[in-house]
Amino acid sequence: MDVLSDVLERARARGGVFSVLRRVEPWGLSFAGERELTAHILLDGRAWLEQEGAAPVELERYAVLLMTAGAEYAIVSSPGAPRERIGDARATGTSTADGSAATVLCGAYTLEGSVGAAVLADLPRPVLIPAAWQEPAQRAAVGLLAEEAARETPGQQALLDRLLDTNLVYALRAWWQHSAAAAPGWFTALADDPLRRVLEAIHDHPDDSWTLPELARVARISRSGLAARFRQQVGVPPAAYLTAVRMQRAEETLRYTDATLAEVAAGVGYSNPFAFATAFRRHHGMPPGRWRQRAREAEAGAEPF
Repeated sequence: MDVLSDVLERARARGGVFSVLRRVEPWGLSFAGERELTAHILLDGRAWLEQEGAAPVELERYAVLLMTAGAEYAIVSSPGAPRERIGDARATGTSTADGSAATVLCGAYTLEGSVGAAVLADLPRPVLIPAAWQEPAQRAAVGLLAEEAARETPGQQALLDRLLDTNLVYALRAWWQHSAAAAPGWFTALADDPLRRVLEAIHDHPDDSWTLPELARVARISRSGLAARFRQQVGVPPAAYLTAVRMQRAEETLRYTDATLAEVAAGVGYSNPFAFATAFRRHHGMPPGRWRQRAREAEAGAEPF
């Protein structure tokens, strides 16, 4: 199993484009920073990222900017340019005036559960993926975003949203490949064949009764070698990683199905619901039944894009 794809699928990472705005200099767009993950792509023109207490950062054409939740920030035509709030800018709409202009695409992502929280926790603010870091396929996808945004055709919003989803996978992969020190341990471990085999086995079958000797056979190295190598690369022992994956799968089943606790337990590798409930409570600080109720209440009250 492709571990990165599995992580993003379990996080239910999905995006929606909420604005494609052309602005004529001088211009500025300010963002409250409340969305959990926002993407900005400069489709043409020139722009800068401004954040309080930080030097302005120039954005090149087709660079991908990811911003996690935090303080207010702005994208401007030049440092110090006047700003308008993004809500007001969307109400005004795109500008057709003559002059030096830029077009900025803005989209937001939602990520769910502890898998989504872990992905967000592994991202600094800001994440900037310049065009030079983008593999040809990502540059092509960004180019398609630009082409589709430049015209109004049936199905445009659906295409933009799906292309934004594609962009997240490319952007995270490019960022973590070029910023290894900031990448999560499981991602860097994928470059190590023995560890990759173990990670894929765990993600493929977290319900199996894995032991260290069995995982060592998958890795084709000694038990002591796997234990030391896994902890060093991933940051936790194999057993702890297996438990985390099991708890993430349990979250998903509790949130989205009406499976009984016995069914959830069996689905993630526990022989009885009591052992599962104990492990779940240790991991989440509450019993699985209460966690399910709170998760569903939170989902019912969540705001759409």
